[in-house]
Amino acid sequence: MNESANTKRDTVTRREWTIAASISFGMTALLQLPYMLGYWTAPAGTAYSGLLVHLSDATYLVAIQLGFHGEWLYRIRFTSEPHVGAFLYTFYLALGHVARLLNLDAVTMWHVSLAVTSFVLFLVVFGFIAHFIPHPNWRLVAFFIALFGAGYDVFQLPFETWDPTSGVPLDLRMPEAHVFYSALTYPHYNAAIVLILASFWCALRALSEHLARARWIGLCLVGAMASAGVAMVYPFLVLLTAGVLGVFYIFLALRARKILWRAGIFLVLMFLPLVPLFLYYLNVLATNPVIRAWNEQVQTYSPNPIHYLLTYGVYLALALWNLRRVGFGKTFPERRALLWIWVGVVAVLLYAPLNAQRRFVEGVHVPLAILATIGLYETALPRLAQTRWFQNLAQRPNYSVAGLKNFFTVVVLAFVSLSSIFLYVSALLTMTVQQPYPLFRPQGELAAMDWLRANADREALVLSSYGSGAWLPYRADTRAYIGQYYETNHFSDKLKQVAKFFDARTEDAARIELLRAQKIDFVFFGRGEREVGTFDPARAAYLTRVFENVDAQVYAVQLP
Repeated sequence: MNESANTKRDTVTRREWTIAASISFGMTALLQLPYMLGYWTAPAGTAYSGLLVHLSDATYLVAIQLGFHGEWLYRIRFTSEPHVGAFLYTFYLALGHVARLLNLDAVTMWHVSLAVTSFVLFLVVFGFIAHFIPHPNWRLVAFFIALFGAGYDVFQLPFETWDPTSGVPLDLRMPEAHVFYSALTYPHYNAAIVLILASFWCALRALSEHLARARWIGLCLVGAMASAGVAMVYPFLVLLTAGVLGVFYIFLALRARKILWRAGIFLVLMFLPLVPLFLYYLNVLATNPVIRAWNEQVQTYSPNPIHYLLTYGVYLALALWNLRRVGFGKTFPERRALLWIWVGVVAVLLYAPLNAQRRFVEGVHVPLAILATIGLYETALPRLAQTRWFQNLAQRPNYSVAGLKNFFTVVVLAFVSLSSIFLYVSALLTMTVQQPYPLFRPQGELAAMDWLRANADREALVLSSYGSGAWLPYRADTRAYIGQYYETNHFSDKLKQVAKFFDARTEDAARIELLRAQKIDFVFFGRGEREVGTFDPARAAYLTRVFENVDAQVYAVQLP
């Protein structure tokens, strides 16, 4: 691709936006295909849940359902402890209100939001890239790297043990690590990245450009709304946006050798509206023991740094090679400095003493894709063109310098996209060949849950296996004794109690004690419960069967 100065252009043409929109639309449709295949190919007698990664992700569907019922406070439906709701999961609660207006069920709203946020994310990523790369061809390559690129962390290290809550290997189990995986799986990941990019774009323009007052105020308002949006989607990600912009302000002040009052005021105004929200969160953690226990259980710690190097190593190699060539001196572009600061702040936050360590990679693939593209065109390809074998090859018939550079660019694109291709093919196979339980659940179990929805109180507590409890709060609209490894308070203890309850060797007195202490209203009994133990609830005098089919039974608790 031609990289001469003649290709430089600061504005994005309508043709470029049309191309970007077309790619974004095609990519969005491509990512919805595994879900559609799940519905179309579900075996007879089963139904597809609509989820791709974990059945425990039904917590997001439950939040949408709460919003559908008109609620703005999230109440954990996967734990037995009574508690007051809190202003959390705001993104999904809001989707529930939208679903009510559109008369959509929670799963349909989930798919609609995933498609819409994916399309918006891709367009915003392209616009963000264009702000840093003025070359049309370069930014198209950066766009492809950002959309399809991934890494090579596809195995656990030999000294590691498997953990269902772990994010390793990153390229197969951490959707927030790359744009492709995020867009394939979770709408709130898409929304978070969009809001982070919007925050940085507004701040970058306001801090590094001389703008008219009206435009400065407009950017301040948009930046504040984007920051508030980040806080509502993922409250802890404000540490990322504030940290990056704070360090960027220090960088600009040191370069200018003076206090930048206008820039400082902008940042204060951008984050000041968040203070009441975070004071509210602190109060919730101090006064709501169930929410506090949930917060303490959400431990998404970073893995060994080797995993991050395997994931982002190719991008860092190209970017650092170029940084070594140009240096980080007085003439270093301020826009590019923001990207490096973003990467550096993430590197620190990944191992900061916080529960949500690995979540701070959210969106960092975008600056890495931009820096890697710049490194590819400014350093790697020119150095490659200087080699003797390249020059000899370029002189052969039907070969040219530009053609060979284009070829090697395509090779790089293919190389960094391998993991995403593997991930996508795996998703297709999961939906069409493997179709695992309980992502694909027998219709009889769903009928049993539907009976609960029609006949049980919404606050009724149901005892079941983990796999059934993950779906009960959504499908039956009841509470589950256990069902989400973060939101179920004292999850490990309750998992053991469930195993003991369904163990045929357990004395009835112990079961009765658990049912009475936890105020259990119903016991759900299906495939998941049979896999836990051989206990037959039909023989228990304190359980009355109120629903039965070939796949599942529901028992009402009637204690002596």
